Order: sequence, then C-alpha cells, then structure tokens
Amino acid sequence: MGAKPVILAVDDTPENLDVVKGLLVPDYQVRVAPNGQIGLKIAQAQHPDLILLDVMMPGIDGYEVCRQLKANPETATIPVIFLTAKTEVADEAAGFQLGASDYIAKPINPVLLKARVETHLKLKQNMDSLEQLSAQLAAAKEKMEDELSVGQKIQLSMLPAVAPQHDNFRVAATMRAARQVGGDLYDYFFINPRHFCICVADISDKGVPASLFMAVTKTLLRANTLDDSSTASIVTRINDQLARDNEASMFATIFIAIVDLETGVTRYTNGGHNRPFIRRASGEVESIPDLHGPVAGAMDGIAYGESELCLSTGDTVLLYTDGVSEAMTARDELFGEAAIGEFLERSGGIQPSALVTGLIEAVDKFADGFEQSDDITLLAFTFDRAPEQVVRELQLSLTNNLTEIDRLNDSFNELAESADIPIDIQMKVNLVFDELINNVISYGLSKDTEQSIQVGIALYGNRLVIEIEDGGIPFNPFMRADPNTEASLDEREIGGLGIHLVKELMDEVSYKRAHDKNRVTLVKQLYQA
Repeated sequence: MGAKPVILAVDDTPENLDVVKGLLVPDYQVRVAPNGQIGLKIAQAQHPDLILLDVMMPGIDGYEVCRQLKANPETATIPVIFLTAKTEVADEAAGFQLGASDYIAKPINPVLLKARVETHLKLKQNMDSLEQLSAQLAAAKEKMEDELSVGQKIQLSMLPAVAPQHDNFRVAATMRAARQVGGDLYDYFFINPRHFCICVADISDKGVPASLFMAVTKTLLRANTLDDSSTASIVTRINDQLARDNEASMFATIFIAIVDLETGVTRYTNGGHNRPFIRRASGEVESIPDLHGPVAGAMDGIAYGESELCLSTGDTVLLYTDGVSEAMTARDELFGEAAIGEFLERSGGIQPSALVTGLIEAVDKFADGFEQSDDITLLAFTFDRAPEQVVRELQLSLTNNLTEIDRLNDSFNELAESADIPIDIQMKVNLVFDELINNVISYGLSKDTEQSIQVGIALYGNRLVIEIEDGGIPFNPFMRADPNTEASLDEREIGGLGIHLVKELMDEVSYKRAHDKNRVTLVKQLYQA
C-alpha cells in the first residue's frame, strides 16, 4: 500500500487545526503549522501534496503565504485551499488571482472538506501524470523515424480499446493516422453511473507534434470532467489550459457531449469542430448545427457555450473529423459532409461498430488508392434506453401568488388518488411544494408583475418525476450546505431547514439553469425495492 498523501494545515487557531486533523487523519498524513512563517518553512522542506490555508493570521497572512508558495518553483504546483470566514466575492477573487485552487468557508463542513481535498488531490495526480507523459512523448520526438512505432503504440493505448457493455447504449470508434502517429483524438468514458461522455478532437498539424498535443488534450479532458458536468465549462477550462505557454501555436477542434443514460438528455459543446450527425430511429438524418466557440488552444479567456438535445431509443450520433469529409481523390475531389449524411441514411439500424467500419470502407473506395492526407477518426453512439411509459401526467401553470400553492396541492392530490399513490407520499410532496413554490414566489420572482411558474408531474411506473420551472433570478436551492441539525438553536445557522427537508423527503433532487430559467427536478420512488 502506498504512503498516505500529506496535507499541511496552516491556521493560528489551535481548535481549527484540531478539527482538520480529526477529519483527515484517518485517510491522510496531516502536518500543522500555527502561523504563515512556519507553514512556508514546512512547505518548502517537505513539499506536501495539498495545503489548507487560513487567510487571517498574525505576521504574514494567508494571501502572502500563497503568493510566496506560487512564486517558488518547488512549491508552485501544490494545490492551496483557503479555509476562511471571509466569504465576499472580492476576497475569493483575490485568492484565486494568487493561484489558490479552491475556497472553503468556515465553519468547516466535514463532508465538503473531505470531498474538496479528495478532488484536488486527484486533479494534482492527473497533472503530474500529464507532465510525465509529455516528457516521455517529447523524448520520443527526438528519436529517429524508425522508433516512431513505439510512439504509435503509446498513442493507441491512450484511446479506449474495448467498448463498455451497457443496456442503455452501444458505442464504437476508430482512429487511423495519416502518419505513424496522428493528431486526432476520440474518447468515451463514464463520468458517473448515469452520465457518459463522448468526445472527438482534431489537432492542428500531424505527426509527433500533433500526437503530443493530443496527449495533453486527452489528459485535460479526463481531468476537467472529474468535478464538472457542464460541457461549456469543461471546454472553457481546456481552452485556457491549452493556450497557456503554447509556444507552438497549436490548437484543437473539439466536440464533447455528456449523455444522461436514463433520459437521453444530452449536453454538448462544439469548439470549431465539424458538425456531427444524428440518425433518428425513424431513419431521418440531421446535423447538429450549433457552434459554441472557436478552436481550443489558440487564445485563452474565451467563454464557450453549450446546447441540449434529447436522444430517443434507437437514435445514433456520429462524430467525425475532417479527415473523413475532406478525403480526396487524385482529381482533388472531396468526399464531403453530404456523402456522410447519405451513408447514414442508407445504413439503417446497424451496429455502431458496423457503421464505423462501413464508413471507413466507403471513404477508401471513394479515394481509390489516393494517399490519405489527414487523420481519420469516427465515433458512433447509439442510445438504447427503452422509453418509460407515463402512467399519469399533469401540467400546471401557476402565477406568483401564494394561494396558488393550494391549487397545486389539490391538483396533485387528485392525480395521486386516481393513481393510488400512497397517502404518505402525497403528504411529502405537498410539503415539498409548500417549501419550493413559496421560495420561488417570495424570493425569486418580482412582486410587481404577474409571472408564471410551470410545474410538470409525471408518474412512470414506480417513479414520480416533478419539474418546476420559473423565470426568476438564477438560484440553485441545493447549493447551500445542509444545516447541523444536532447543534443547539443558538449555534445553528439561520435558514436552510426547508431545503434540507426537501432533500430528505425526495430520493433525487437536481437544479439546472437553462434558457434564462431555473429548473428544479425531483424524483420520488413510490415503493422502495
């Protein structure tokens, strides 16, 4: 078993150090320092894996400690998480500008602290792996041409070799380099048991430089999906990281999508990439036209967007690079995107693996022996989730008047009685409506004009799914840490009990801001397995 990661906690309050040690010692080696000067000496001598740093300390404060750590090449890459009672946006911004990795408000939430520490240690491990891999590939670049076969094996080993077996989808992909090593990239992996990521990228140039940039891009892709479910945020961060110290001025077109394997809802971001195709189960073929930003790596500071689509059972998404659409004949004729769409129309409901193989064969037949000038990459994903049958459904439009809560509860109770939903579930849902709709009307919407709240209720067998949508100010009710219900009333923070109750009463809760609207989704299992 390897040594436990070393955490350095710097705080001038002994009680705070005792709390941190008590929470982390079972899993980590914890070193402590009572002030900034001692913390700097320990960091420079022992190089801990992560530093938990108080801001307000005598002598030199946490900001100065962070600045000196980041200015020292030996400690610059150590993740720093501020633990502080200073929670103003300006305070957080000052910390991030100095190079801090994260910010946790006091009093410390044990669950949040452990999760953040684990996440940033994983990110550091990924960055360390990236540096090692980049060094290995840089060395391979200097070797002679006959040694590039080693580089080819390394590159191919970075791509998924075996497609996962899953009841809700099938996936297949291939990459054929124009040289021994190429610059195209495909990847697919589970973010969690419910969400699956697919991605294709095309690196500028070819050969060894492109393969190096491809390795960096792939590593950043995996690292940035550890703690992020927004494709816009993921690509934005990848772009900034690729653009940093990019002396070769290389870039990558990229398309990334995250599929909800239960619902088929798919978030995606296109950064200067070819527009993918969807072959619907009906046989209709359509392109995915949205473009959310330019190529990644050319310039930092770009905020990418994202879009959403829904896959139905039997729908297939095809991602490809321009090596397919721009495959040429000796007469300078291009295969073209139209030919890709026509091939999809003729393909019927074939397996993704057969689709990928068949399209490669079609490109080769078109080129008629003409030398391949660019890397060719294809990824096909078919959604196989059987649609749930709606047993009961209710759609209501409420106004921003508190009396509407009674109308909502009455309507739901009528549906519940007709569907034999247990009375205890009815009561729980009524309490949830009372809390959430009251919050939206009282705090989220203007009281000067009439505004609407859309409520959708659907019963899928044993699953009750509720969606609440409003056009109020952006607000995620589930972001706040749960209150400490074991603390006394004098010690407990004001507020938060209502949302805590909602999370306790429901089996699943989620929030999303889309199209300038807040959307809360709740799921309740009527009968536990």
